[in-house]
Amino acid sequence: MPKSRSRPRPPRGRPRAPRSPVVAQPATSPRGRAERASAPALLWLSSKPVFVLPVLTVVLLIVGLAAPVGIGVPVLLVLAALVGWLSYLSWPVVRGVQRLLRVGTLALLVLAAAGRITT
Repeated sequence: MPKSRSRPRPPRGRPRAPRSPVVAQPATSPRGRAERASAPALLWLSSKPVFVLPVLTVVLLIVGLAAPVGIGVPVLLVLAALVGWLSYLSWPVVRGVQRLLRVGTLALLVLAAAGRITT
């Protein structure tokens, strides 16, 4: 059986070493400033196990939908901000259906928060 030529993956459940940016982007445009300002948080997040972000997302969604309105709505808005931030940063590298899914997810989170307020 031939060996795979892909990079070795870190063991599951163990934190990954933070990655340094491949290319330094000039911070002259709004996107460049956002990328530069987000770099420390993204490097910190990339050093965590792969499952941390999906688990955090699910926990925030469950708390946002199940908690009382005074807690649930802010949690849903925090989750919408997280999804919006990650979508903004990944927008140049995604196409078509992926963009539609990101916009749809953000819209559903905002609608869920608005629905919680009105009920």
